[in-house]
Amino acid sequence: MSRSVETGLRNMEHIKVTLSTKLAYALGHVFNDLAAAMWFSYTLIYLQRVALLEPVTAGALLLLGQLVDAFTTPIFGFLVDRYCKKKIWHVIGSVMVTLTFPVIFAGFANSTSPVIIFLYIMSIAIFQTGWAAVQISHLSMIPSLTNSLLGRAELTAIRYSAQVSAAVVVFVVTWIVLPTNGESMVLLDENDDYKFRDIVIVVTVLGLTATILFHILLKGNLLENTNQSQAKVDESTWLLGDGSSNSRRSWFGTSILLRVAMLYVASRLFITLATVYLPLYIEETAVGGKQALATVPLVSYLSSFAAALLLKYMNRSCGTKICYLLGALIGILSATITQFGGYHGIVLYTVAILIGAGSSITMVTALSVTAEIIGPRTESSALVYSIVTFLDKVVTGLVVVLIERWRCRQQELCPTYNRDTLSIVCASSMLLGLATLLSVSRCLT
Repeated sequence: MSRSVETGLRNMEHIKVTLSTKLAYALGHVFNDLAAAMWFSYTLIYLQRVALLEPVTAGALLLLGQLVDAFTTPIFGFLVDRYCKKKIWHVIGSVMVTLTFPVIFAGFANSTSPVIIFLYIMSIAIFQTGWAAVQISHLSMIPSLTNSLLGRAELTAIRYSAQVSAAVVVFVVTWIVLPTNGESMVLLDENDDYKFRDIVIVVTVLGLTATILFHILLKGNLLENTNQSQAKVDESTWLLGDGSSNSRRSWFGTSILLRVAMLYVASRLFITLATVYLPLYIEETAVGGKQALATVPLVSYLSSFAAALLLKYMNRSCGTKICYLLGALIGILSATITQFGGYHGIVLYTVAILIGAGSSITMVTALSVTAEIIGPRTESSALVYSIVTFLDKVVTGLVVVLIERWRCRQQELCPTYNRDTLSIVCASSMLLGLATLLSVSRCLT
């Protein structure tokens, strides 16, 4: 980073975020995080085992959600920057999530009928649209709350810690609702539909409570203060440039943005696919029964939470490049143990710990880099975040539907399909992250 940029950063450090604002901001994405934990961890296995849909149909519904989320994300990126206040868009998205998320796990009796499939499609489409509105409006608040890169990195870590905490809540509730009943192995079936309804009701109540507290505690004037964007820093030194018509500078800024987006895609691909296929891998191992479907992901998220807390100190001593490299190597190690460690309880929990730590480090680092390229240009923050997250939604959804399209129908012919899938997607996404890191390493601290 050049001397002029470092001077600009020092000039921007005077704007601090109070503890109360940090805590209030942390609540703003909790409902989304609770819903996402359910969506990515249990939707696929719920649709296949409880709703009795074909694997390709279940995968297509998951892809639908990802595509709707992907294509509405840049739309909200534009709308949030141009029209209304960020908190208004947050309210709109929260209402949409509240009305449709419980429908997805409603446990319909005739799940294969056209009417029910249509209801699934509409509920998923509206749910993901609302989810995107909340995500982009909430992310765009980070540059508005502070123009300090360290401050933005801290808010990102706080946001991720809240996400992990929300996921932990989901898995604790699942652990309680889906007991083993004294049997070492009990698979899910259509008789478990009411249990998922109970879980969703608890999740929705907790999410609404967090959202209401967020809007009460976070002052709107902090988000719409345009004075912060007038920081004493030469904007031409920031990674996105100054928005001039110079084609070379514009191309450079676009190139950097796309590469940072791929860094984010690799991180999200790892955490999302690991979250989706970890429960299926757990079920395949026949270790721990239903209870393991809650306890193993719970351990993963606790590991993720601990890594997020440590990341603040790691960033100060190592920098973003070394942090991301460490997270990627941990992710590759998790894939290796998954593939060659065998089917044992200690292997399951070791993999969960490594997946949690690797996902936390790479995800927070990728979001911190995104905040870094925004710089003082907070008027475009929502659009930048939407561009970065757009590729994530499309790529992740396509990968899931391809995996389900090629799924082996006869289990005796491919008894380790889910294990192989989990190890391959974890290793591949982290290798993609490492390759992207090399391409942007000169631009990072």
